[in-house]
Amino acid sequence: MNCKWVSSQDENIKCKRHADSSGYCIFHKKNKSKRERILFNSYIKKGQISDFSGFYFEEEFNINKTLNYDYNKLKFYETIFCNDAKFNKFIFNNTVDFTKTEFKGKVDFTESTFLKNCIFSETKFNEKYINEQIFQRTNVNGQKLIVEKCINFPRLDGILFSPYTKFILKDINYKKEGAICGRNNYRIARVQAKQTEDNENIGYYYYNERNYASEFLKSNKYKGYKEYLSNDFFDFLSKYTIGYGEKPLRLLFISFFIISFFALIYMFIGLNTIDYGLIKLNLVSNTYSFYEFLKMYLEAWYFSMITFSTVGYGDIIAFGLIGKIIACIEVFLGITLHATWTSILLSRLVK
Repeated sequence: MNCKWVSSQDENIKCKRHADSSGYCIFHKKNKSKRERILFNSYIKKGQISDFSGFYFEEEFNINKTLNYDYNKLKFYETIFCNDAKFNKFIFNNTVDFTKTEFKGKVDFTESTFLKNCIFSETKFNEKYINEQIFQRTNVNGQKLIVEKCINFPRLDGILFSPYTKFILKDINYKKEGAICGRNNYRIARVQAKQTEDNENIGYYYYNERNYASEFLKSNKYKGYKEYLSNDFFDFLSKYTIGYGEKPLRLLFISFFIISFFALIYMFIGLNTIDYGLIKLNLVSNTYSFYEFLKMYLEAWYFSMITFSTVGYGDIIAFGLIGKIIACIEVFLGITLHATWTSILLSRLVK
């Protein structure tokens, strides 16, 4: 009877080894006996196994004591490490894939070397060790290091990249407690992206770096609460209006909203026009058809647009003191957003 282990993602990936009474082979079996745990590593060495898909490691794993043979590619697909996993001081001569691997204990890659590609995709790490610097003095000399959709991915502080290694860091999310980890990792990704001229991802890394940096802004970092409030407020504006300069299209939507909102205000305050005289919406004594309402709104939107853009043709003016104050506020917002838009465009052109 063959082992009944089957990949949870691809039913075509299955184990064809002989199974015992539990229905699983020794590699995929849980709750192994003492004898089976001893045989586990010896069978790996004897079979010179390089595909560890679905393997269930209950004992501490030390790659230096286990892999003393040549291999084409190491595949840890859906592998589970129940205890500590030590990959430190090991030279990965070929590609290694940790897709959907789960590290329930502590994992260590310090002083290891990757000579080919390394993949961490949907890999799950123990949250307890999220701030551990498990890649200290790790040399990445391969073509790519891919880290995507991982859970509790630890800090990359101390990792050493080759100038030609492309580092891809995508969809890695951290809770507030792990914000410093997120900031550091995305900063490292941004620096390496600049090194390899990966301009496509630099903006993405910068946005996430700033986003996680803002998560641990604390009032005690400033001289006074007023200074903290000021910094936090402008960080909030930068994040949600322009995405720290990496999402300029947001400005277009914000500008359109401001123009449309002020146009509605002008309809109630009133506008003096050369062609139509006073335009003012009065819901108490008058009823308006949809066409009349739309015509009035378009006139108000036109005035709001030329006010926001600071063109000011003069064919329409705001009615009364309140109207002029509202117009001044819109002019201020327009000037501010125009300056922001210009700086973003120049910044992106420079990049």
